This record gives sequence, C-alpha cells and structure tokens, in this order.
Amino acid sequence: MSKLLKDQINSKNIKKLAVLVNRQKASFDVVKFENAILDNNWQALSLKQRVRKIAIQLGSDLDCGYIESIQLLKDVSVKFSGLFHFVFADFVELFGLDDFETSMDALALFTVNSTAEFAIRAFFQKQPDKTKQQILDWSKSENEHLRRLASEGVRPRLPWATHLAWIAENPDWVRPILENLKSDSSRYVQKSVANLINDLSKSQVDWVIKLCQAWQVNQNEQTQWIIKHALRTLLKQGNPKALALIGYGSTTHIKVLDWNVDEQVFIGDIWQATFVLDSAQDLGLLRLEYALSFLRKHQPPYRKIFKIAEADYQINHKSFQFKHNFKVINTRVYVPGKHKIELIINGQSVKTAEFELI
Repeated sequence: MSKLLKDQINSKNIKKLAVLVNRQKASFDVVKFENAILDNNWQALSLKQRVRKIAIQLGSDLDCGYIESIQLLKDVSVKFSGLFHFVFADFVELFGLDDFETSMDALALFTVNSTAEFAIRAFFQKQPDKTKQQILDWSKSENEHLRRLASEGVRPRLPWATHLAWIAENPDWVRPILENLKSDSSRYVQKSVANLINDLSKSQVDWVIKLCQAWQVNQNEQTQWIIKHALRTLLKQGNPKALALIGYGSTTHIKVLDWNVDEQVFIGDIWQATFVLDSAQDLGLLRLEYALSFLRKHQPPYRKIFKIAEADYQINHKSFQFKHNFKVINTRVYVPGKHKIELIINGQSVKTAEFELI
C-alpha cells in the first residue's frame, strides 16, 4: 500500500464521488468525469493539484448554478472524510467567492468532516472585513470544529497553504480571536491556537512573549497548556523570557558529571551518550535537550535540537542516557565526518563533544 498522502486522492474515491453525484443528478456522466480526471498526467500531480483538478472538473460537469451545486455537494460530502474531503472546500474556494453566505454555510459543514482552513484564505482577499467577522463569530461557536477553523484559518504559516504575511506583520489583527479561544476546553482547538501563536513567534517574538505573559495570570489548565506548546520554537531556541514563563530557572547549582559519548557510529546504527546531574539541592524543573550539528556538502553544518527529558526533579542526583538513530531516511542525507553534539539544560549549552560518523 502506498504511503504517499496524495494517493488517498485515488481512483476509488473519485469513482465513489462520481456515483454519489450521479444519484443526486442523473445527468452527471460518471464515466466522462472519471476519464477526464484520471488522464496520463494524473500520477505526476501533487496532492493539492489532484484536489484542484477534481474540483475544476466538478464545476464543469455539474452544469448548474453555484447554489444548486453546493447543496448537492453538501449532501454528498458527508460520505467522505480525511484528505479526499479537501475537494469540497476547494470547490467553494474556486466557485464561491461571489456568494459569501452560501459559501460560509458550506465551509461550516465541510470543516466538521475534514477541514476548510485553506479555502477561507481566499475570502480574506475578496472580502476581508466580512471574513474577519465570520471568523470572530466562529471563534465563539459551540462547535469545536468551527472554533478550530477560526484559529487554523488565520495561521500565517499554515502548511500547504499560502502564507498570510500581513497577519505575521500585524498580529494584533488576530488578538480578539486568540482571546476568545485562550481557555478553550477542546484539546483539538488548543493545539490549533498553540500552532497559531507558534507561527507568530517566528516573526513577532516580543509580541508573543507579551501575550503569554498577560495570559499567565490565567491559571487554568487549558491556557497553561496552550502557552507551553505555543512557545515551543522559542524554548528550543533558548529564549530566556520564554524559558522563564514556563518556569525553567538557573542551572548554576547543577554539575554535569560522567559525560560520556560514543566516539564513532556507522550510518544506519544508533549513537548514544550518558551523563549524571548532581546538585547540593533538588535539581528542580529541567528541560534537557541535545543539539546535533549535521555536516552538509558545500554548506555550513545544520544544527537541530532534540528533547531528552523534561520534569521537575525533586532529587539532587540522577543519571541519564540518550540515543540518536542514524538510520537512513528520505528527509536527511548523512555526510560522514566529525559531528558536534551539545548537551542543553534549560536552554543553555553546558557540555560539548565530537564523534565520527562513518
């Protein structure tokens, strides 16, 4: 079975879609629809290109007005979920920009079974004020899917979507949405809010820190969870204010003993290190990480941080071990040679070593 996400947009689901549309509209030609989509270029198309091709073909073959088409697709859409469901919101993005009310009603349904955050972005360009008001309304909805759409739809760095640079430059625009969602009871929504703030932290560090500082007075579990996950990029970067917000303090009382690392490792094998933390008092709240500087051909090394452990250690002496798997993966090319490893405690690099990757 293929592991490519795009292969969920496949001939089986296309046929299912065509048959279901035909049941709603007898003049819809199932064979013509399938053949038009599954042509010689189909295999080369990316996931979003496949979604767009199906949506365009639906617009052509339905041969009726937008309102009638949307009603038909709303009835059909409930039979789908997951990535293939992207087709329905994409249809709205393509053909519904001039009928705001019908489109918003459709997206509100479509997001329940999949997502609509890609489509909503086109409406920001067409009717920004009305779209913002709709997003604000959704952020107060009783439906968690609509509240998540409100947050996810304004993420400036949403994966697979056009970046919203104007939100990244002016985050005050989304502050009312964030305030409505900062104590949301749904973990599904909390994750989206944290992702939105994390997006903003990549261009608006001070703004994000001030927001989280203001939210710290709210001691409920939901807000605290959002703050911690929203600051994850800044925590990895060792930002002192972000670390302080979560409660990671000074480590001057801690000694690192018995720092031992494998001196070499073969590509495909597992490298490991051990160390001991010792203190005259409790070790306290610690965030333990390691940074690997991967060699690259014709470029400076690439430094990436990985977590070892995170806890409030009410003891004064503890041993640790961590490992790194150098198995061959598609997303990274390993270059043999001397690699640098750093031990990081509460954002501070406290020990370094080198090992040979063979």
